[in-house]
Amino acid sequence: MKLNITAISNHLIWFITLIFLVLSLTISFALGEANYGAYVLFVCLFGLILCYLIREQGRITLSFNWMHMYMLLFIGVCYVSSIDALDSSVALSRSFDIVKIFCMLIVLYMCFQREKSVDPLLKIGMWAGYIVCFYTVYYYGLDYFINVLSSSTRIANEALNANTVGLLGANAIVMTVYYMMYDKPRWWNIIALPTLGILAATGSRKALVFVVAGVALLFVFKSFRSTNIVNSLAKLVTYLTVLIVGFIGILQLPMFSEILERMSSMVEAFTGTGGDSSTIVRLMLVDIGWDLFHQSPLIGVGIHNPSVYTYSIFGIENYYLHNNYIELLAGTGIIGVVTYYSMYVYLVYNMLRYHDLHSNEYVMVFILLMSQLVMDMGLVSYESKSTYFYMMLFYMEVQILRAKRGALDEYTNNIEQREEVRP
Repeated sequence: MKLNITAISNHLIWFITLIFLVLSLTISFALGEANYGAYVLFVCLFGLILCYLIREQGRITLSFNWMHMYMLLFIGVCYVSSIDALDSSVALSRSFDIVKIFCMLIVLYMCFQREKSVDPLLKIGMWAGYIVCFYTVYYYGLDYFINVLSSSTRIANEALNANTVGLLGANAIVMTVYYMMYDKPRWWNIIALPTLGILAATGSRKALVFVVAGVALLFVFKSFRSTNIVNSLAKLVTYLTVLIVGFIGILQLPMFSEILERMSSMVEAFTGTGGDSSTIVRLMLVDIGWDLFHQSPLIGVGIHNPSVYTYSIFGIENYYLHNNYIELLAGTGIIGVVTYYSMYVYLVYNMLRYHDLHSNEYVMVFILLMSQLVMDMGLVSYESKSTYFYMMLFYMEVQILRAKRGALDEYTNNIEQREEVRP
C-alpha cells in the first residue's frame, strides 16, 4: 500500500499544532517546579518544521505579509518602550517574549499558508479549549469541581487563571454549536455539555456573555441567508425566542448562581450602588492605567511595567491591569496601542470589505474576531500565544475571502467580455 506522505504530514502538523497550543497555555503549571517548558515548546516547533520539510520535499516557501509586518512594528515599539520604563529589564524581557512568539508565528504560518480553508485551525482552537478545560478538572480533581458547583463558588487560580479556562471553554462551546448547525451531528458534540459545567465553575462573566452572544449571533447570521426579508425576519424572531427561553431556563440551574451574582455585583459597581471586590479592583486598575499613561503618553512606562507598579500596591507579582487596551496604553503609550490594534483594524476592514454571509467559516471567524476585540476590555491578551494563533487564523480567512472575490470578479469580467464580443 502506497503511503500518502502529504496527508500524513498534514495530520501530524495539525496534531503537533494542537499539542503546542495546549502546552503554551498549560505548561507553566503542568510541569510544576520544572523550568524546561520552553524546550518542550521548541521541540514542538522543530517537529512542525520537520513535518513541513517532509511534506514539501525539502523546499521552504515563506512569504512576508502584512501580519508579519505589523508584528515586527509592535516588537519595535515594545523595545522602544523600555527607554522610559519603570524597570527596563522587565520591558526588555517581555519584548523578547514577543520576539519568540513572532518566531512561532512564522513557523505556524509556513505550515498552514496554503490551506484553502481555516476549518483545520478552527478545530485546533476548539479542541485546545476542551483539552485545557478537562485538564483543569484533572488538575484539581473531579470532587473539587463538584464541590465548587454545589457550593456556588468558583475555582481557584493556582493552575490556569479561571477566566482563561472559562473563555477557552466558551470558545469551544460556541464552535461546537457552529459545527452542529452547519455540519452533521458528531459524537464529540456532547462534550459541550460537561464543558458548560466547567464554565460555570470558573465563575467567568466574560465566558458566559460570549457563549450567549456567540450562539445568538450564529443564529442571527443564519436567519438572514434567505433572500426573502419576511422569511428572514420570521426565522430571526423564532430563533431568538427559542434561544431566550432556553438561556433563561439554563441559567436557572444552581451551578450558574455564582456567575449571575457576580454579574449583578458588576452592574451595581458601575452604577455606584455597590459591587463585588473583583469589579472594584478592576475599576481601580483602570484608574492606575490612566495615571501611568499620563506619565508617558507617547511610548508608555514600558511594556509589562504596569505590573511593576501594581506590585507596589497589591503585593502581587505579574498583576496585570485586566484590560488589554489600558495595559498597552500604559505600557507602550499611544504608539503601542495604535501599532498593535492596526492589525485588527486591517482585519475588520477586510472582513467587512470581502464579506460573505453565505460562507459558514466567514460567520464563525467574524464572530471570533469581534469577540476578541470586545473581550480585550476585560483581559490582557497581547502576551498570549493563542492570541497570535487566532490572529493568524483571521488573517488567513481574509486571504481566502480576497482570493474568492478576485476569482469571482475575473469570472464576471470574462462573461461581460464574451457578451460584448457577440454580434
